[in-house]
Amino acid sequence: MTSEESLLRQLVWQEIYWPHPLDTTRTLNLLRQWASQVHAPQIILEARAAKNGIRFLVGSQRRHEITLRRDIEQIVPGTIVAADATGRGHATFAHRLTINQPIRPLESQDNEGSTRSILASLAGLHGKELLVVQIVLGPRLAPQLVPDRLPRVDQGIASQAFTGIQRERRPQVAKQIQLKQSDHGFAAVIRIGVYAADEARRAILIKRVVSSFGTLRTAGLRLREHREKAQKLNTPASEWAFFTPAQRLSVAEVGLLSGWPVGAVDIPYPGLPPIHPRPIRPSFTTGDNHRVVAQATAPGATDTMLGITADDSRRHLWLMGPTGVGKSSLLLNMIHDDMLAGRGLVVVEPKDLIRDVLAVVPASRRDDIVLLDPLDIEPVGINPLDLHGRSPALVADQIFGTFKALYGAEALGPRSSDILRHCLLALASRRDASLAMLPVLLTNPGFRRSVTQHIARSDPFSAGPFWRWFDQLTPEASAQVTAPLMNKLRPLLDPHLRHVLAQRSPRFNIRQVLTERKILLVPLQKGVLGPQAAELLGALVVAELWQAIQERAATDPKDRDTVMVYLDEVQDYLRLPTDIGDALATSRSLGAAFHVAHQYLDQLPMAMRSAFEANCRSRIFFQLATKDARAAATMAPGLDPEDFTALPARHVYAQLVNQGTVTDWASGKTITTPKTTANVPDIQARSRRQYGQATDAIEQGLLDILELPQDQRDSGGRRRRSTP
Repeated sequence: MTSEESLLRQLVWQEIYWPHPLDTTRTLNLLRQWASQVHAPQIILEARAAKNGIRFLVGSQRRHEITLRRDIEQIVPGTIVAADATGRGHATFAHRLTINQPIRPLESQDNEGSTRSILASLAGLHGKELLVVQIVLGPRLAPQLVPDRLPRVDQGIASQAFTGIQRERRPQVAKQIQLKQSDHGFAAVIRIGVYAADEARRAILIKRVVSSFGTLRTAGLRLREHREKAQKLNTPASEWAFFTPAQRLSVAEVGLLSGWPVGAVDIPYPGLPPIHPRPIRPSFTTGDNHRVVAQATAPGATDTMLGITADDSRRHLWLMGPTGVGKSSLLLNMIHDDMLAGRGLVVVEPKDLIRDVLAVVPASRRDDIVLLDPLDIEPVGINPLDLHGRSPALVADQIFGTFKALYGAEALGPRSSDILRHCLLALASRRDASLAMLPVLLTNPGFRRSVTQHIARSDPFSAGPFWRWFDQLTPEASAQVTAPLMNKLRPLLDPHLRHVLAQRSPRFNIRQVLTERKILLVPLQKGVLGPQAAELLGALVVAELWQAIQERAATDPKDRDTVMVYLDEVQDYLRLPTDIGDALATSRSLGAAFHVAHQYLDQLPMAMRSAFEANCRSRIFFQLATKDARAAATMAPGLDPEDFTALPARHVYAQLVNQGTVTDWASGKTITTPKTTANVPDIQARSRRQYGQATDAIEQGLLDILELPQDQRDSGGRRRRSTP
């Protein structure tokens, strides 16, 4: 025998991870498939118990390993078969079981009850104790016709000698024989093995298992125990020996004796792991060009990573999970991968993610960091009123759309909407304005006249009549008319927002993310800025980014590098002046990949949720509350709400796009975050030097254009109170 042939004959073991629920019909179909095989390889089934639970193993020659795995996984969908990585241990004591009337079948009035009894007898071990039920399936036995005249099955040899062979006249017994002989079967050996500290304990454990098989006996049937060498159980032969003491077992009997956890039970069987969360093997293998999101947790696939390419990321990624489950760690890993790959990206978030991102910036990307932090001493600014080749009317309309999306058409009302539109158009037409001037335009008559006089003359049909009407209002009437709008615009004069939005000529343009692959980081800490100011700034940044993305339509598609956009607590910042679903659909062709994250579904407006369901083709869900888990289960065939609620921290179910196709869901866990390597103060200083402006200069620039006398200046551009 050659070494290759010897290797193929070697006995190998694989572990079976059964799905829940496990359909009895499917397991019988599997056994029937094996029983009808022509080549008839020996197959060994084991239910092997230790203190940490019960495992189901299948052994065969190596030459049949792949075929066996394929049979199990295809005939019983949802099953995972993986190489045994734990080891089988060694029993020191073994028994072989036989049936006193092997022509009659073992039966159960309650399959699930019998299975529970068998598994309960295997559970509850301590220390190094081991308990094994082994069934060796040898030569196949085809269905047989039963003659009309059957010999009596319980007639002894002495009776036969004195009275002759008697006829079986009990119809129930005849029916049982016919049932067993008409089914496919095996020549089989049943063994029980045990390892325990002393003889008394061994006897108890063996008796416990034999007694559990008693639930399968019918009247007149008994199980007999025979001492067996433990070596035959520990290291069984890989081929069936001619003189093996076997008996016929039907497919149904093997299913009952195997202890396989059949049925749709809600309570886990004894000794088995919890039903939820169920492991799911990934349907594809990641390559070097994939961005890793998690490590697979399904048995046999724990060395596999779940990932998505930059091109597939353009179909957008939706992440959901409450605080503390690992969303930030997953996002940090993906952002780090993007930085290493040299991609342009934008991160807008309200917590500590950006602080962690700064700590892992690769040395090669330090000068690409743009930290737009409104709390910075020299903040980076943006100016949404910058025309950048657009008409003033278009710029004004786009910014108005952002305010409308942020506050809602009903909250603005028709009068406030009309005022806001004219104010934005007037400022956009001035060409050296900033959004910080918007509330001042409504409260400072001198500044208002300097801004509106040109547009009023150039547009006598719309702007002219409007501003004449507004200027004729008394101070009291003006305050009353603008009050509903001013409570939405005053955050623009918040010192932190003002320092960002009052920069008429910022040193950074958000389009540099797309053209120069810059990394824009926007931390928006609600606890310091206030919720309204944080949401307003975040919405303006995202809206400005959206306009830049739209301008890519004029760029050759092959030149549109993928830009990664990360929005944590997305419901606060994704307030686009257009339908969100349309924006996500359009972004794909324009090379933008959105990664939207939030905690629970009720945070999302219905339109946003519908847009995510339709356009975010990749999804990663962490542990969810019951209500969200029910919704997630409707998106994940084969998973139950309990699977999502039972996920441990840092574990996920992920459905990812691969080569343009949405793949099946897979289970995974987030990988370790990268080590801190960057000098954060140095990166912050670089961003300030390249893109920031001193707050004193920003304030002075705003005051200069407002042309207020020195005695009227204060930090908010308002008149000082006279001292009595």
